[in-house]
Amino acid sequence: MQDSKYVANSYIYRKSLIRKHYLSNTIAVYQAKHPKSILKRAFPESFQFELTYAEFLDDILDEVYELRCVLMENEEKMEKTFILKPSMTDKGQGIRLFKTIDQLQTIFDSFDEDDTDDEGDETNNGMIISQLRHFVVQEYISNPLLLPEYENRKFHIRTYVLASGQLNVYVYDRMLMLFSAENYSNPNVNDEVSDEDRIIEMAGHLTNTCLQDSTDKKVVEELKKSSLSETQQKYIVQQIHEIVADLFKAAVNVDRMNFQPLPNAFEAYGLDFLVSEDLSSENGVTLLEVNAYPDFRQTGSELKNLIDEFFDGVLCKGVLPLTVGEVLKSDSFCKVLELDL
Repeated sequence: MQDSKYVANSYIYRKSLIRKHYLSNTIAVYQAKHPKSILKRAFPESFQFELTYAEFLDDILDEVYELRCVLMENEEKMEKTFILKPSMTDKGQGIRLFKTIDQLQTIFDSFDEDDTDDEGDETNNGMIISQLRHFVVQEYISNPLLLPEYENRKFHIRTYVLASGQLNVYVYDRMLMLFSAENYSNPNVNDEVSDEDRIIEMAGHLTNTCLQDSTDKKVVEELKKSSLSETQQKYIVQQIHEIVADLFKAAVNVDRMNFQPLPNAFEAYGLDFLVSEDLSSENGVTLLEVNAYPDFRQTGSELKNLIDEFFDGVLCKGVLPLTVGEVLKSDSFCKVLELDL
């Protein structure tokens, strides 16, 4: 795949970025070696484990004993909420909030219910059972920045990133704010549950655009056109630039087996970030996940020009350098990392 006659629009190996349990391990190892990296404060402490059947959860918690201790301590005061993320699902599938071990067990029991089709693959929630093997647990960031102009609904920042060759990394500075359609309620303060099993209601917490189809509320906004002040926008963009740079440094230094940039390839990613209410010049932006093959359709027709400009930039910064050796200017692309691997 390193034949100069061919140019590919995807790297072959990049699991250390796009799989949640690989990502958490990559960042954990890197920040241990580089304690001053922004990733130390821009990515939550993560517990990862593999679980095939709900009945084995207690055994798994013995293996991931730090997680058991954290949850048992929380059960005394109930001051924290945790988020469960299946490693290889998208569109918010399988993501749940919980506070106790019993709630976590109930969640896995619901995954393990015998609601499969004839092929034995999908539950009635549309989740592929075979994908729900690797999981990540993190403390839930319960204090997102809420804006009255958007009815105090939770949002995250979608940032498109281009990686080219071995290795130039660009951040597309026309970023998006993706909103939940429902009002946000802090689970650490308001004990909102959806059933007798005390499972926390997810409405208002998931900001995936694909889940907001049934609303007339504004769910996509360009960051630069939002009600955020210029200073707030500056803090967000600067931290995202730094996070992305260190993230790709981590990928090439920690797990070269699972991130192998090729000299004749480029790839576009969609990175998601959460902004907390304590936003400052150095803190407040947290990396959530990295997505390969982002769904650009979710941006909507109103912001089609934003996506068009992004692909113009991909041509200028990703395609032309690999085909004719020429890099053209693209105003909204910022190079955050340049390596010679």
